[in-house]
Amino acid sequence: MNFPRLVKQRAQGDLSLSLGVLIAVLLASTTVAGGPVYLRSLERVAMADVVKDAGPYNKNVSAISDWIPLEHVEIMQANSVVDSAVSEQLEPLIEWRSTRIKSRSHFWGLDDGDPNTQIETVRGEFASRAYFHEMEGLDAVVTYVDGRAPTSDLRIDEDGDMVVEVAVYENRSRKIRHGEVFEDLSVGDLILASSVSRAFGSVKGEIVGIFAANDLRDQFWLGSPSAILEPDPPMMFGGRDKPIVLFTAEGAIASGVGPSNAGLPMNYMRVLFTDPEMISLIKPGVFVAAVDHFEAVVKTELPLVKTLSGIRAATERMETKMLFLRLPVLLLAAFVVTVVGYYLFLVSGLIARKREYEIARLRSRGLSIFQIFRLQIIEGVVVIVLPALIAPLLAALAIGLAGKLPVFRSLTGGSHLPVELASFVWVWSGITALMVFLILLTQVLLVARSGISRVDRSRARPDRPPIFQRFYLDILIMILGGFFVWEISSRGIATAHSDGGIATDITLLFAPVMMLISTALLILRVFPVVARVSYSIATRFTSASFAIGFWRLGRDPYWYSWPILLLILGTGLGVMVGTLGSTLERSAREQIFYDNGTNLRILPGGMSTNVASEDIAQIESVNGVNSATMAFRQIARFGTTNQGPTFKVFAVDSERFGDIAWFRDDFAEKSIEDLLVNLNIASSKPAPLILPAGTLKITAWTKQDPYVEDHFFWIVLKDAEGRQVTVTLGQIGDRWSEKAGEVPHHLVDPIEITSLQTFMQAGGDGGAPTTWFIDDLKAVGSDFERVVLDFESEGLWTPLPTSNGLDDTYVDGIEDFGIGEPGDGVGIVSLERGTIAGVRGIYRSATGEPLPAIVSDNFFGLTGAVLGQPVVVQIAGGFVPINPIESARLFPTLDPTDRPFMILDVETLLGFVELRGLVNIHPNEIFADIDPIIHAEVTEEIRGLYRGSTIWDRGTRLSQSVIDPLTVAGWRGMSIVSLIIGGLALLLGYVTYLLANANRVTHDSTYLRAMGLSKLGFIRSALIEHGILALLGCVMGASVGLFASRMAVGAIAYSETGRALLPPFFLQTMWLPVWMILFIVLSAGVIIVGFSFVNFLRRPLHELTRSVD
Repeated sequence: MNFPRLVKQRAQGDLSLSLGVLIAVLLASTTVAGGPVYLRSLERVAMADVVKDAGPYNKNVSAISDWIPLEHVEIMQANSVVDSAVSEQLEPLIEWRSTRIKSRSHFWGLDDGDPNTQIETVRGEFASRAYFHEMEGLDAVVTYVDGRAPTSDLRIDEDGDMVVEVAVYENRSRKIRHGEVFEDLSVGDLILASSVSRAFGSVKGEIVGIFAANDLRDQFWLGSPSAILEPDPPMMFGGRDKPIVLFTAEGAIASGVGPSNAGLPMNYMRVLFTDPEMISLIKPGVFVAAVDHFEAVVKTELPLVKTLSGIRAATERMETKMLFLRLPVLLLAAFVVTVVGYYLFLVSGLIARKREYEIARLRSRGLSIFQIFRLQIIEGVVVIVLPALIAPLLAALAIGLAGKLPVFRSLTGGSHLPVELASFVWVWSGITALMVFLILLTQVLLVARSGISRVDRSRARPDRPPIFQRFYLDILIMILGGFFVWEISSRGIATAHSDGGIATDITLLFAPVMMLISTALLILRVFPVVARVSYSIATRFTSASFAIGFWRLGRDPYWYSWPILLLILGTGLGVMVGTLGSTLERSAREQIFYDNGTNLRILPGGMSTNVASEDIAQIESVNGVNSATMAFRQIARFGTTNQGPTFKVFAVDSERFGDIAWFRDDFAEKSIEDLLVNLNIASSKPAPLILPAGTLKITAWTKQDPYVEDHFFWIVLKDAEGRQVTVTLGQIGDRWSEKAGEVPHHLVDPIEITSLQTFMQAGGDGGAPTTWFIDDLKAVGSDFERVVLDFESEGLWTPLPTSNGLDDTYVDGIEDFGIGEPGDGVGIVSLERGTIAGVRGIYRSATGEPLPAIVSDNFFGLTGAVLGQPVVVQIAGGFVPINPIESARLFPTLDPTDRPFMILDVETLLGFVELRGLVNIHPNEIFADIDPIIHAEVTEEIRGLYRGSTIWDRGTRLSQSVIDPLTVAGWRGMSIVSLIIGGLALLLGYVTYLLANANRVTHDSTYLRAMGLSKLGFIRSALIEHGILALLGCVMGASVGLFASRMAVGAIAYSETGRALLPPFFLQTMWLPVWMILFIVLSAGVIIVGFSFVNFLRRPLHELTRSVD
């Protein structure tokens, strides 16, 4: 038999279906082969960006040690160890190597040219030092303006000293302060140097050349030419004279300077200069592993060595980002492969159905199974192998051209994406082709086992349930899908280890796909029953034309299961494409909003981290700053002991922070304004107790009962500059007596009394219980005596919290006759055992209530606190009474999964903590609202005001996030590809089904028309038949797609450290892809049904009655 000819005839007869298989193979192979290529392209773009950010100085790998002896053998050994640590992966990246050896410091003296005098070295703490420095490759980057380059020739002079040839840098050769004189170094000068660390031994350096650097920006200088050529003395010795550096020839420092150093260690550095272009081509994981291997080997073999690779940390961060980019990309690829794979099943099933008669006839004429298998192989060469070979090239071409799309333009500058084709790409394409061949072969072999009579019987009957239903494979798939869903819901795809590493289970990416398929299979189980019931109802209550549509669905429901499943998968893909990218993009933006809190966040650094009101005024004076507020952040502890759980306290300006902070509705039951409004009780504080100007002494009447020895009366004062002092009035007696204390002269008026306290040498709960009485507190000056506090009216006093919580009490009592100034009232404080490091007392409060606070929802579970019930916490070393009046799930800049949080008013908190007089704390953060249009200029100006501080500009962070190749661009690119490929597979699959269905029902339509079915009746029956399928498939696909999207996003939405995102993502669906898919389905259905209708009307009835196919 001429098999090639038969294959050609079959292909011509089934041209549309053969093309369908070819397209399905091409789409599947392009997706499978293009996925790794696409990820590798983004990886290369990201690595190029890492190299660019690292610059020419941080891209290199170095080994540094200060503990290797200055000996030739040790230097060679160190170089050998460093070079042996270079792995096969790191070696191609290295352009050249440079060993730098610098001696310890030397005192030095300059030969005055008089042979009758000895060279004197200038010694002392502030004397200039000399260093010998050998740098491999120095001569290639300098030009000698005088003299020549030093050689490794050594000589011993008449004094027995080793003489080494050296060169000096031009700018460090003139006016060098050396003791009491300024020296100029010239060619021919002889310098005597003796080690600072040794009391013996010397070496001489003969200056043979003076050089200038060709380019101080050259990578040879590692970005710090001044540190090498013109080093400054250590900052702790600000008065020390500047050192000189004597550069030796290569190989001269060990034999020339080493003997005089008597085994002293040197500063050893070996720099491996790397090629940035080669680094951008290597895979990040390979590079990180190579650098880690280098570090491990060097640290094992060399003493106290450290390795430097500025680009390694950036590469590792990028690798982590790449990991979380792969997740959505692979997820979409899994959906696309599922849709394309199902389209392939559909087409292969239709081919097998159409060729049933042909294969049965061939088998009846003597063809064996093997010959039919051979026939399929020949057909598969063109239909399967050819597209599988072309697919990787097509994928590479499309990915390269994708760089010109707007979504990638910010990454590529309008050029092509870099494409890297490896042999494994064709392996993946080949595996895809093999799977396609097995699918087609399985369908054909199942048909090949049937005879002609069996084929006739099967065609005369409705379709049997699919094989996966007959053997309950769909139940197994649904159980497996449930297991996948449970796994991904319980632990997610990524898991962060304690060592900072992140592990992923890529197989769980198929969980959303499995859920979609499981739902579709469940619907296919239910659909036949629903279709038959609908048919039964329709025949009783609807017209004939409507009943015909339901009759077709009920008579052969398994035939219609193919388009339902296809539409569910296709619509689900559209929902996934529209949800995944937009949700992750919004989440990426909101993470920045949450982390920043406001437009601008400043973390002061440098000499002081404190924030004063003057700082806020200075920031608000900057053009473009709308508002600025101070904040306080610190770790606090619950309860009065050191065993209480810790939490994070965040104190903000409750009046202004809500106006400038970003806050989402789901963070709390109330808005941020409603939450913060009740925090500010500073405005309700009672009028301060101010001492008259010129007060020199404070007196007060006091006693205690029972008597406690060594129990002292303190008064805490605060002046106009915020300084706090404690004035002691001495031991409290057991009888009423007037006590006095001196007011320090350095305090600036007005001076406020903040609290009245007692002190005894006791800790924690070691205080002695007693009742403390106070009356008539007076201010005494040089010419006046005035009662400041007489306790005659309600004093608004509240006891300080202690180690026992809120155990002390205060009441207004009745004054005994003859006590102090005439009056009726005294203050009575009941003191229990609790203290604050021995301190107990009272402070002024309008309400007497604890500080109101907002706490995180998990605060209650961790601490046992109850909403509305006061508790005591420790903040800045002091006990603070707190009343949690509101709760919130989240609050900007705070992570409740790390620690529970508490929100307070900053002025109220700081004012209370200062009542003790022992602690002085300040705000330590600034939040500002700035004009977003000129945010860059505003940030730059504020950066100039706060040098050394960390400044987070939300606008800049957002712009960097948008162009990050590992975030939005990668998601958008894959979304576009998924929509194109999946949409094309859906269109082709649905059109193929409609055409096959039109041919299938032509014979039935002939008889129905002959029996009087009208044109309108045909349209109604077609609307019922196809409309119900399209509606069911699209609605179920969209519904399940939304659920799968939420599950998928929840599984892959992680931060770079592997932790859950803050804030949690909001599912956001861009419905355009879904509407596009629905438009494709509707258009295809209308066109094909319309074409069938026209063809149905135009063909003669006698032809239709003779048509069986």
